Amino acid sequence: MARTSFAETIRSGKPQIGAWMQIPHVIVAETLAQTNLDFLLVDGEHSPIPPNALLQILPATERYGMPVLYRVAWNRIELIKAALDHGANGIMVPMVNSGAEAVEAVASAKYPPTGKRGSGAWRASNYYQKDAEYRHDANSSLAVVLQIETREALKNLDDIASTPGVDALFIGPADLALSLGIEPGKLTPELLDACQAVANASKKYGIASGIDVASIEYMMRLQVLGLSLFTYGGDSGFVLDGGRAVAKDFHNAFLAK
Repeated sequence: MARTSFAETIRSGKPQIGAWMQIPHVIVAETLAQTNLDFLLVDGEHSPIPPNALLQILPATERYGMPVLYRVAWNRIELIKAALDHGANGIMVPMVNSGAEAVEAVASAKYPPTGKRGSGAWRASNYYQKDAEYRHDANSSLAVVLQIETREALKNLDDIASTPGVDALFIGPADLALSLGIEPGKLTPELLDACQAVANASKKYGIASGIDVASIEYMMRLQVLGLSLFTYGGDSGFVLDGGRAVAKDFHNAFLAK
C-alpha cells in the first residue's frame, strides 16, 4: 500500500478536492484519473454504478494512482464489503443519523477485532497473494466517510463524530437543506450554522469534515469554517461545460464577423 494512505491524508486535514463519477464507463474513469484531482468519488447511490462495476473502474484509476472513494447506496454490510473487496480506497456512507448507525458502518468496513468485515478481499489483496499484508493495513488505511444529511444527524453529531474508525464527516448539502426546510443551492445562514457544527464536532474528535460545493467561492467560505474535504463538479457537468464553452466561442466568433 501507499506510504501515506488515503485515510491518513483525509485525517490530516490537508485540503483535498475530488469530483464525482456518475457515468458508468471505464473510459470516463480512465479520463478522470488524469485530471490531477486528489480523488474520485464514485457514486453508487444516485447513479448506476453498483459495487461490481468497480471491477472495471479501479484498474483504470489505479493506473494513474487516483484514489477512489466509493459511495454505497445504503448503510449495508454487503455493499460496503463488496466495494472494499474490489479494492476501493474507502467508502462513503449516506444518511448516517445516529451513533448506532455510525458504529454499524465502521464495523462493516473493519476487520476483527475492530469490526466484522469478513476475510476475502479477493482483488484488493491481489487475488490473495498479499492477503495477510492487506488485512494488516486495511483497518487504518481505508477511509470511512459518513454523510451528515438530516436534522436528526445534526442532533447526534457528537455520537457520530466520536465513533472510533470514522475518518471524516461529509455534509450532503442538498439533502441537509431539504431536511432543514431550505431550498437547496444556497449557503443560507442556517445551512452555514449546520456546516460549522459539523466542522466543530469533527475537530473535537480529531477527524476531518467536508462537503460538496457548487462553486470555488463556496469552497473558500467553507474552508474558513474548518472543512477540508471537498467535491466540486463531476463527469456529466464537465462534458456539458466543455461542450457549451466550445459552442459559445464558436458562435461568438462568427457573430463578431
